[in-house]
Amino acid sequence: MNIWLKEISIDDGPEYCACLLELANYPDAYARPVPSDFTSEEFESFKNTRVRMFNGIPERPNIPKTNTYWVMDNEKPIGYATLKHTVDMTKPGGHFGCCLKKEYQNKGIGSIVAAKLSQIAYEELGIEEVVYTSKNENLQSQKSVEKMGGTLIGIHDGYHFYTINIKEQLEERGKTK
Repeated sequence: MNIWLKEISIDDGPEYCACLLELANYPDAYARPVPSDFTSEEFESFKNTRVRMFNGIPERPNIPKTNTYWVMDNEKPIGYATLKHTVDMTKPGGHFGCCLKKEYQNKGIGSIVAAKLSQIAYEELGIEEVVYTSKNENLQSQKSVEKMGGTLIGIHDGYHFYTINIKEQLEERGKTK
């Protein structure tokens, strides 16, 4: 596998829409990118909205600037990831979100995506500490965040809240600029 992140683009074709449609229909998806009734006709609007958000133009007030990426295996989209520039510590939803196709889950890809998003957050956005949130019942996500060095800072509204100092982690690995 060759896992990498591709910025969403208005030029993304039907294979990306098919990926979203598959992810939308997982009943147990924690970071579902679109509603289960999402249609291919809505894909153009979805792309345009996400590209505008990437450029800091939200659809509604109080929506944080958010980068959207396709999780790629070589040239094939296998999932979807987001990086919020800011988070509200009183609400669910951390800096990162990720949803992968079933056949790519439980293979360590979420950790690869988190590492790549961490590097982007630090090097491009200057974010030194990220917040992760996980639904209380999503034990796999909690285990993953703890494995990455996350510190549990609270549990409320059905979510676990974690922080990770990515500046320290990247400096320890010699991966900072």
